[in-house]
Amino acid sequence: MLGAVFGAAFAWEIGFNRGMDAVWDHWNKGRQWKDIRHKYVTEEEED
Repeated sequence: MLGAVFGAAFAWEIGFNRGMDAVWDHWNKGRQWKDIRHKYVTEEEED
């Protein structure tokens, strides 16, 4: 029983965190570094 409770809590935490990350990314789309990085960073070719 205790293992089931811990397993369910762990699964809930992962699902909740991923859901809130998706909400955050949606609300802040275009304002995060991952969205504007291409404007400021130029990748150099490796020889």
